[in-house]
Amino acid sequence: MEPATKRDLQEVKQELQEVKQELQEVKQELLQRIDQATQDLRVEMLQRMDEHAASLEESIHDSQTEVLKAFLTYQEGQHIRMRGFEAKDVEITQRMDVLERRLQEIERRLILNPPAA
Repeated sequence: MEPATKRDLQEVKQELQEVKQELQEVKQELLQRIDQATQDLRVEMLQRMDEHAASLEESIHDSQTEVLKAFLTYQEGQHIRMRGFEAKDVEITQRMDVLERRLQEIERRLILNPPAA
């Protein structure tokens, strides 16, 4: 082989090594970017899941409040019926009235100011 051809072959080998090195660097950079994007996506997904969980908890709480309000209305009707049954015994009726008023007050307070979950 001629010296010029050997020299050209050496240059080609050197350029090939440089290209391999650059490819390795690009590969590392891409892997780092993929890792960062994956971590960012995880964080965003967790944040959204937390937001949805909070929204769901609020919806459940609102539903509970509506159910309690509906039962309060039902309970008031039952209160009137009970008065008719208890009319025979005035003392028991008076005691029941006191207890029912106390219970209603407690229920109203719970509906208006529910305890923290």
